[in-house]
Amino acid sequence: MNIMKRTTADQLHRPWLRLFIIAVAAAQTLFILAQIGSMALARHLWLADLANFIRLHLMIVGISLAFLGLLLPARLTRIGAVVAFTVAVTPYLLLMPPAPYLGGVEIRIVSANVLVENQHPEDFVALADVREADVLVLQEMRPVWQDHLIETGIWAHESSRDLRSRTDMKVFSRFPVLNETVISPESDDTGGRHPMRLELDVEGRTLVVYAIHAQTPRSSRMWRERTAYFRDLAQAVGAERPDAAVILVGDWNTPPFSPLYKDLLTQVGYARADAGLVPPATRFSLRLAALPQIGVPIDHIVLSPNVGAVSLRTSEKFGSNHLAIVARVSLP
Repeated sequence: MNIMKRTTADQLHRPWLRLFIIAVAAAQTLFILAQIGSMALARHLWLADLANFIRLHLMIVGISLAFLGLLLPARLTRIGAVVAFTVAVTPYLLLMPPAPYLGGVEIRIVSANVLVENQHPEDFVALADVREADVLVLQEMRPVWQDHLIETGIWAHESSRDLRSRTDMKVFSRFPVLNETVISPESDDTGGRHPMRLELDVEGRTLVVYAIHAQTPRSSRMWRERTAYFRDLAQAVGAERPDAAVILVGDWNTPPFSPLYKDLLTQVGYARADAGLVPPATRFSLRLAALPQIGVPIDHIVLSPNVGAVSLRTSEKFGSNHLAIVARVSLP
């Protein structure tokens, strides 16, 4: 024991090691403060909320700092390691609970932001998951995409062909569309975007589908527009009957760690369809297309208590900077 203590003491007398320990301890401290501060202020500050888009990357940084701190012969970095690891994984431990499995009639849903510059709808339709979908919810649609999907004849029913009035969103369905409305079109503070509500006849039961494409928070103004978008969405969903079967699906431009996402689910009493501890990345940089797994989970499917979750995963790449969400849900 005395030999080990002397060895550690001798190591600490090396100037380069002392400097390295100080640097690691400083990095741990900065990471801990940034992680805690961003979680505490995300509801009120734009930049703090943006940190929720890189929680996976921050978790990797935190775990790396924890591992490095444990390797060093210093109590300070080892204490920092424990704290850094704890705050790194905390956002994942605080995710909203997933929807339960309820059994019943299963419905296959695919949601995808197809990317406005993507001119190859045939690559998307070639995916087996897409051809087998009962309901297809698409964002950033263009007429060339709409025309191609209509020509396939796979889906007998569709939403309005006036893409501009639907914020460039489109829904195809094997089930009849009973009703279709745009939510709060009079709102002028949502960046020109509005959710779309459809009622589908699923074997005699009405399924309500909200198609979503919220504003991207690239600036503080657009961040406020996204908040206004979810304000309108929450009001519309809150007015649904308690026994209604409702699905919210699309490109939320919001990671599941954001308080905006959590507040909406808490307010309406809905649950997320993905059950994993680490939500799958759905948007990625085309410059890093070989590694879509390190992207951001911003596309979601959320279910009312009367809709059960069966499975959820992401699709293969199809020319967009998003992967499609492939989900199976059930009406008990």
